[in-house]
Amino acid sequence: MQRKCRRMVALALLAPWLGGCVGTAGVSTWQYQSGPGYETERVSGGSVQADTEQGLSSEACTSVVRRQVEARGSVSSQETTSCGPN
Repeated sequence: MQRKCRRMVALALLAPWLGGCVGTAGVSTWQYQSGPGYETERVSGGSVQADTEQGLSSEACTSVVRRQVEARGSVSSQETTSCGPN
C-alpha cells in the first residue's frame, strides 16, 4: 500500500512538468463463490488518474454477477455495477 501511495505522490509532484499528459493507475480484485445451483462473481477495482489540466481524481467500481441454475438446466443471471469516487 505504501508503494502505491508513493507512486501517486510522485506522479502528483511531476504532473505540472509533464505538459498535457494523463496517467492512470488501477488495482482490481476478483472473488468467486459457488454452491448447489448458484455462482457469484465479484470484481472490485479502483483507479487513480492524474491529468495536468484537471489534477488527481479517483474512482472505485464493483460488479457482481449472480447465476442460478434451475433443476431442468436453464441458467438465469443478473449483473449489477456500481461506481463512485474513491
